[in-house]
Amino acid sequence: MKAAVLKNWLDLELCDIDIPVPGKNEALIKVKLAGVCGSDIVVYRGKHMTATVPTVLSHEILGTIETLPEGYTGPFQVGQRVLMNPIISCGECAACRRGLGHVCENLKLLGIHVDGGFAEYTKVGVDKLVAVPEDMPDDVAILSEPFAVGYHVMMTSKIQKGDTVFISGGAAVGLYIAIFARAWGASRVIVSEINEPRRQFVESMGIETINPAEKDAMELMREVTDGGFDVVFDTSGAPGPTMMMPDLCRVGGKMMSLNLSGDEYKFIIGKVSFKEQTLIGNRLYTQEEFELGTKFVADNWRELGLDRMVTDRLPLSDIEKALHMMLNGENICKIVINCQQ
Repeated sequence: MKAAVLKNWLDLELCDIDIPVPGKNEALIKVKLAGVCGSDIVVYRGKHMTATVPTVLSHEILGTIETLPEGYTGPFQVGQRVLMNPIISCGECAACRRGLGHVCENLKLLGIHVDGGFAEYTKVGVDKLVAVPEDMPDDVAILSEPFAVGYHVMMTSKIQKGDTVFISGGAAVGLYIAIFARAWGASRVIVSEINEPRRQFVESMGIETINPAEKDAMELMREVTDGGFDVVFDTSGAPGPTMMMPDLCRVGGKMMSLNLSGDEYKFIIGKVSFKEQTLIGNRLYTQEEFELGTKFVADNWRELGLDRMVTDRLPLSDIEKALHMMLNGENICKIVINCQQ
């Protein structure tokens, strides 16, 4: 089968490899679409703290079931459209025993530690499958994994009705969070994005934006809040927005960075202490949150126009072009790869 194999950092090759052989409790999946995520770029650049090579990238995967385990009697059927939770937990470590398998001490992920979705076929545990509603188009269903991240962010940040929210970065992750924050009842949600086409797209989705090259975020904060935003997110991963979070956040407010790279830069933790703020880590989601994120997409995609979020569609043969579009900021929102082309 054709697969995009990351042989080493910055060294991706589309090549022929064997179709994966499912284990005892695994399904073989014929991949229809695979999403390109910012974390794929972190892995591609060698900046992810735990990624391994060689690996087939992509953890956002939509496909159809090719085979199920012998003797399987569960709810899924061969030929059924499914999504897959890419998390592989050990079930035995201290985190797993505490019910935190999504941050397992021995965590592995499809597309980061084991072969993922930029291939004609992949395999996954049957307990990680999530059914796709029949009336949800492929281009909408593929958004479910990122929306699972957004659902987990809402649960961990505990956004309240009436909160003011500031988000640095208007790429796909920032937009997911903005959509969820509004759905959760935030009174004001503002996305800071310097990329003009991307900023205009965020606005077209009904989200308020600023261009940080034209409007100072601190000045905005003083204009629209009483001492700072209730919740501040950084999805850009850039040093500047991360270091500015405590300044934009109110006394007793909450901050969350979605940066997964191992890059080091200065962060003045004393600002957090002086304002008694809460700095929250975020990585993945539980199986329940994955399913609830999928349900949110299924229930709201028409009303919210979520089908517009897939802005670029490329064949598997153009996977390297897709990665460079992400690297260069040329994508407007979500890039998806047709793995059968």
